[in-house]
Amino acid sequence: MKTIDQFMWGYQEHFRIHYEILTQNVFEAIGFEGKPKVFLVGLAMSDREVRHEACVEPETGFPDQDFFSSLPKRVTEGVPKHPSQQMFYGDEVTNREKPENIRRQVITEEVLNLLASEDERSGLRSFASLAAPVDNHYVVTVIQVPKGNLDVHPLIPFRWMQENAETNLLMECVRKILGQAQYETYRSWPEPGRTLGSEMQLETHEIAVRAAKSLMRVPFIAGDMMNSGLFEPLEQVTQLMYEGQVSKGRIVLAAADDPNVDYVLRFSNPVSLQQTRWLRKLLQMATRETALISGYGKVYGLGSTSDISTEPYAIDVVDRHQWDFRRGSTIYMNMRAGRPTLPKEPISSERLKENMTRIFENISDASVARAKNVMDILFQLGRGSMIVFADDAAKEAGRLQSQGTKIEPTALNKELLERATSIDGTIIADPDGVCHAVGIILDGSANAECTPERGSRYNSAVRYVGDGSQGRMAMVLSEDGTLDIVPLLRKQIYREEIERAVIELEVADLDTYHKARNYLEKHRFYVLEDQCERINKALDRIENERTEVGRIVWHTKRFTPNPNMSEDYFKQSKKGRE
Repeated sequence: MKTIDQFMWGYQEHFRIHYEILTQNVFEAIGFEGKPKVFLVGLAMSDREVRHEACVEPETGFPDQDFFSSLPKRVTEGVPKHPSQQMFYGDEVTNREKPENIRRQVITEEVLNLLASEDERSGLRSFASLAAPVDNHYVVTVIQVPKGNLDVHPLIPFRWMQENAETNLLMECVRKILGQAQYETYRSWPEPGRTLGSEMQLETHEIAVRAAKSLMRVPFIAGDMMNSGLFEPLEQVTQLMYEGQVSKGRIVLAAADDPNVDYVLRFSNPVSLQQTRWLRKLLQMATRETALISGYGKVYGLGSTSDISTEPYAIDVVDRHQWDFRRGSTIYMNMRAGRPTLPKEPISSERLKENMTRIFENISDASVARAKNVMDILFQLGRGSMIVFADDAAKEAGRLQSQGTKIEPTALNKELLERATSIDGTIIADPDGVCHAVGIILDGSANAECTPERGSRYNSAVRYVGDGSQGRMAMVLSEDGTLDIVPLLRKQIYREEIERAVIELEVADLDTYHKARNYLEKHRFYVLEDQCERINKALDRIENERTEVGRIVWHTKRFTPNPNMSEDYFKQSKKGRE
């Protein structure tokens, strides 16, 4: 039977595991690539007899109990110095609760203070819940996020309660998760964690939506702090059609008398955002150049903003029940059919280079750079389109000329792309960026990668380029602004990294197998047949170990080799490069 040395309450492990999995699910749902770490820090209540003043769950790993050994002293010294000691509240209940609330605030602040220097060294950022009483301890839930992944997504600065603050969709998700963890300790007292996890998927979606709602309550208009919430009106209006038509207009957030707004027309009586059908009718007049000008509650008219002023925050309606929240060229959140996600570049320059060098033999860096420029131009044009790069572009242009227009070989440029994407069909170019045909209707056989969930343009690309083995790659830009690279080959990894994880799993037990199991789970595609057998044998042994009553054991789906896996997905051995 497993015993807990740093005991806070009986279900502390279940509680932590639940919130780590929940955080991972939420991050995946919104498109955040960084892997979170969740742990608990406990501080004993001063009037209770306990084994340890400071506790950490899990007990193994870092940060450990020694790392928080100074926490009791820091809290004792910090409580009388806390700024809230100077606050006096008008009601008796709040004043009575003030000492307890200050102690909880100080515990959380000191946990974060202790982690700050370590975060700087290890490239992490820690977020913590308000300390909550559980049995004989105050418990803080900590979520750590890789700072490099966090920094990819721009922050929204704002003023609140005379202080500077910042946020984005990811940070709002983290705050919602931590707030729920704090609430759960009260709702499920005295055994938080005992009944968690039954509705994980529902919780994942709810947390992401609640975070989006909070994001859209941030005060975006200078001088106006009273943002009661833009999320619901936007969701409602974008679901409506106007006489069978879908709108693709813009809503600019600005004060009614903003001097940087040039009105084309201004309403005598501003229209409430709650008047959904009327608002939908007005949105039909808007474009990206001439937008609806709106405050938090009312629409003032139709106009544009000065080119030399600070870019205002805006909402782009890109399709039915689809909208983006942005400022200038920076998009902070995509909403698609009620699901919020972080915007991200479809493929980085490095990833595009890796993909193209594997598809096109001996392609030059200059050709890859031209392809990246083409991708950026397609984004700027913002219309549904497709371009295929093919080794046999000249031959294919001749073969398919009855299904489009063959042209004299011409280097791709913005003007050519702008003209060619204004008609149906595909642009065909060679890997060096020379165009050979426009408006081509592609052929090709259906395959397993085709899906009815995607449009005809995407499936046409999948049928034509296949797996890239013919020396072909497509860029597909959907009407909603989503860009796909077809095929986007899986990243190459080192063979020895998989083997190392298999060996670690073979010698692990139920307490130590999680790291290796999680790595292999994430890299299932790369596992070879003999490794699958060894992994499954190890999992059978570990997950069937005898354990104490009530302990949660997550059973892993057994491994089978992926038929599409080949040696091409392994990088040259690290040893071979030395």
